[in-house]
Amino acid sequence: MKKTEKLLIDITFDLLYKKGYCATSLMDILKLAKITKGAMYYHFTNKNDLVLASIQHYLEYILQAHWIAPFEECEHPIETLIQQINAYLDMYADAGSFLEIKHGCPLINFVLDMSDKDEAFFTYLQSVYTRWQESVNKALQKAQELKQTKTQFDTNDQALFIISSVEGSIGVAKAHNDLESLKRSFGVLTRYIEGL
Repeated sequence: MKKTEKLLIDITFDLLYKKGYCATSLMDILKLAKITKGAMYYHFTNKNDLVLASIQHYLEYILQAHWIAPFEECEHPIETLIQQINAYLDMYADAGSFLEIKHGCPLINFVLDMSDKDEAFFTYLQSVYTRWQESVNKALQKAQELKQTKTQFDTNDQALFIISSVEGSIGVAKAHNDLESLKRSFGVLTRYIEGL
């Protein structure tokens, strides 16, 4: 990725995450990047093209690093799932991370703010949730196959519930701007998962 392209993607994501789609103008992005419209159009056809590239860059990282790759070779899927929930919590606790509890989860923020603005946004954001659920579903299926669960359950329904709980917990913590709230919610969720 070229330096200017990466700069535009980083600035756009930061503004979208903190201010939202409608409050982020192309002029705001260009001013922070200190580049001209012509330079931006060399890399992206329009604002929505830049926005889509930006959210894809960051959300693919989160999805792959935290919710897909860890399950691909794991032998203890339930433990790995709990570890990944805790790793997500650690990202919010890390002052150097791009995730901040006062801004919540970028994925749900973007769904609420942008999915009705452009069909490409809707399709991409839907695919993130679909792939996340598929990954957790496969992990739970593997746990059942390895006889690492205590109960019988529909893995797809549980995957949906777990993802909804993660997103809801972050949303409540955002409303309170309180990391401790997220720790408590994730604690309840991990105990629930341990009981499956």
